[in-house]
Amino acid sequence: MSFISKYHTMKRILFLFFLIIFGISYFSCAQEEIQNPKLKITFSERTRLTSIDNAILLNNDADIWTFTRHRTYLGLEYRPFDHFTGYAELGNEARIWLSPASRKPVWDEVFVHQLYLKWTHIGGIPVALKVGRQNLMFDEGFICIDAQPLTGSRSGSFNAAKVTWAINEKSTLTSFISYNTFQEEFLPLLNASEPVQMLEEQTNTGVGLYYKTKVRASDLSLYYFLKNTEENENFPVASQIHALGARVAIPFLSRMQFTAEGAYQPGKAGDFRRNAYGGYFKLGCNLKGLLPVANQVYAGAIYLSGDDPATETVEGWDPLWSRWPKWSESYIYTQILENTGKVAYWSNIASLNVNFTGSLSEKVSFITSYHHLLALADNTTAFCSGNGNVRGDLLILKLNYSIDTQWSGHFLLENFTPGDFYFQGADGYNWIRFELMYKLTYSAYGK
Repeated sequence: MSFISKYHTMKRILFLFFLIIFGISYFSCAQEEIQNPKLKITFSERTRLTSIDNAILLNNDADIWTFTRHRTYLGLEYRPFDHFTGYAELGNEARIWLSPASRKPVWDEVFVHQLYLKWTHIGGIPVALKVGRQNLMFDEGFICIDAQPLTGSRSGSFNAAKVTWAINEKSTLTSFISYNTFQEEFLPLLNASEPVQMLEEQTNTGVGLYYKTKVRASDLSLYYFLKNTEENENFPVASQIHALGARVAIPFLSRMQFTAEGAYQPGKAGDFRRNAYGGYFKLGCNLKGLLPVANQVYAGAIYLSGDDPATETVEGWDPLWSRWPKWSESYIYTQILENTGKVAYWSNIASLNVNFTGSLSEKVSFITSYHHLLALADNTTAFCSGNGNVRGDLLILKLNYSIDTQWSGHFLLENFTPGDFYFQGADGYNWIRFELMYKLTYSAYGK
């Protein structure tokens, strides 16, 4: 079967599945007593001003990038029955460049950000089914949160079917199956860009099983993920990646908490065997009431294994569906040149870090972070041609503000000083961003 035929076959299967679920759900729920059927309209507008000097090239001769991004979401939720909901949301993110002058405004496409049906309490049991384009996130998003890393923060949606079983008050079991294409294949686009906006480098299918429970006061999660990627012209290596992991959060001594998560990744990359590891831990202390403005201080470490170029085994950690700025908004761009053009490809990285959060008022809070970054294996690119394993030092300051229930925003400053892992003479950079967010929800209730 050809690549195009596979796409059309998958479309027909998903469309048919969508109709079947809708039919079963509708006629099942139609027997229920209707209470508060609701129509909800949601709208949000996010404006960002970002300035970057040389985060990609680490070269002060590079152009300074300054631009504004304007992301718009417009959604409609309809709940005809208590346990059945349909939701559709359109999105757009325009970009206006201030520098360099050669860059032109990009109005970009209007795309379907969310489109799903959700059915809860199926047959009166605590099971929920959600089918369609949706967000998927588990705990802190270490493995699974973003299926569209090449679109930045405009969207991270999955094409997926998710089942959640509330086993009891303390435990849930969630499973999903997903199919994400390297560019939009299922739903229409308005004002589509040319060339077409890429969502991820390779089409992939996914399976996940996530168990979360509470053991006394501690949280425990156990999970298994499988991601299969298809080869294409630009990335001719298919892969199969398993991820078996666990996460624990343990409070103790009234103000302390220890959190750790780790996973093992066997599998294949083309004809080669995969054998990778990744994880993090952090030890935090609640400072509220002890020090002025202080909320929490925590220190920790991150470990994402690197690939040894001298072996045939692939030891480099693969971030699966978690290529997002979970530790830094700026450093995801510095990773591009060492990872064959892949943005936010968190791999071959270790970090020793300390973080401090506080509040200046009820509406103004802040977080400061320091990361000492290391490389765990050699990289053969010219960009990473230094003679050491110190990536450098990253300082982050983020100030969050809430104006009212509808308006909020932040100011973000990141500074990076490169180490001897990079080419000789590599320059540091600064990253600055302002954000203003507006959200509005209108609900119409039935009789």
